[in-house]
Amino acid sequence: MFTEQVEVKAKGLVLEGSPFAYSYPESLEEALTQDGEEKVYKLYVQQRKIRWMDAKRRELTGGGIPKELLIALKNAPKEYLAKLLADLDIDLD
Repeated sequence: MFTEQVEVKAKGLVLEGSPFAYSYPESLEEALTQDGEEKVYKLYVQQRKIRWMDAKRRELTGGGIPKELLIALKNAPKEYLAKLLADLDIDLD
């Protein structure tokens, strides 16, 4: 078993007592023993579907918004963003 400290948040706030110890199997064999073949398979299928949908989204949108642009938008003053939206004639209400 591997163990790491994980910070748990709710609504952006770190929960009291964080970080918590989180343990997980070191190998597929250990995961199968601990969680069972059916559960491991279901998790695999779920993660595979998520990755496929992410790839399909990137394919259809040309990759989405670059990470740097998202960071810039999150850090931009609200007044500046409001002006940009107005200039583009976009109403979010």
